[in-house]
Amino acid sequence: MQIIAPDLRVETIDWKTAIDHVVDQSSLHPFQDTAIQFLEALSKHILLDRSMRAYPELMAMAHWLRKAHIFELKREYEQRTSDRYVLPRGTIIHFAPANVDSVFIYSWILSMLAGNKNIIRLSRRTNEQTDILMRKINDVITRPEFTAIASRTLLVRYGYEQEYTAYLSEHCDVRVLWGGDQSVRSIRAIPLAPNAVELVFPNRYSKSVLSADAVIQADEQAMAVLGKQFYNDALWYGQLACSSPRELFWVGTLESIATAKERFWNSLKQVLHKEHYKNEPALNMLRLTTSDYYAAQEQTGQVSAGYASAPVRVEVKEADFQLRDMHCGGGLFLEYSLPELQQLHQHIHERDQTLSYFGFERQQLAAWAMQIPNRGIDRIVPVGQALDFGSVWDGYDLFTYFSREIAIL
Repeated sequence: MQIIAPDLRVETIDWKTAIDHVVDQSSLHPFQDTAIQFLEALSKHILLDRSMRAYPELMAMAHWLRKAHIFELKREYEQRTSDRYVLPRGTIIHFAPANVDSVFIYSWILSMLAGNKNIIRLSRRTNEQTDILMRKINDVITRPEFTAIASRTLLVRYGYEQEYTAYLSEHCDVRVLWGGDQSVRSIRAIPLAPNAVELVFPNRYSKSVLSADAVIQADEQAMAVLGKQFYNDALWYGQLACSSPRELFWVGTLESIATAKERFWNSLKQVLHKEHYKNEPALNMLRLTTSDYYAAQEQTGQVSAGYASAPVRVEVKEADFQLRDMHCGGGLFLEYSLPELQQLHQHIHERDQTLSYFGFERQQLAAWAMQIPNRGIDRIVPVGQALDFGSVWDGYDLFTYFSREIAIL
């Protein structure tokens, strides 16, 4: 086990001792000033670094950590708990996903704000963004004024050693699992402490629905904004984030959909050019072989692809949930044409998480959502907000799970 943060330059510390040190600390009060000041300092440390502009995902995360947003979360928390007696739950263990490691920051922060102690396990798989984030966290958390946060936080990295996971699971009050279905299954097989609870965020799948008429009627400025917002949703994490859209559903007549598609994809291509978006060669090859597989299926029609990192689009003629399992990310989109929004119901799977939309009214979507025939779809957001993290995620109110309530009658 490698201790990533806080980096206190203590090379000989035993991993059990490091874990026990965090577990033995007292909890903080919810939204304690020190926690808010730490998050404000971390946000500024990222936002004021010009070199960070090359990493829009981290800039968006730092924007989420701004003091103004933290106070919004505080007001939300206080409104929910104003007439109740709520305390931190204790020690929270977060298992970060290998493909989008930095997602741990959001559950860690919400747990910290609720007053908990936190241990985060990162996978052995490293990437540039995560390494930069670790350095930024260490720069701030090791400051003398944030000793209270450092003593209640531990970020570690290890592979599949069950000894480590078992020890962490024995010493936590909540276990938070982010990751693929197989990773979730393997960790869930390891017992928890009897009083502990578990939050599970397994493989999820997301999609977008666009009104063809709204795209046609949008002016050039609105189209430029739509293209940039969709780019942010779909491609910041190589289309691997659980809330990044992989399917696009067009609603309208066949003629209007054809016109809208041309405007939309041209707008996105302009954004890709401006952002210098580029896939790794191996991913482009995987997209090619995956699209070839799709092209061979009876349920699919035309497959459209441009230059190497341009979107690959697969026309799907009828619902087939098995096509989803082959999706590889990297700018591959399955496209459907629907005459009306109501027909989207037949394409909703229980694993669906986020539906981003353009050209529909909130009330219209709310009425549609109440008719969903299964547990699919936990979030419906405008295009551009698919990756925006909230205190309610995948149907869980995280502040509730990260707290315990004392009943006083």
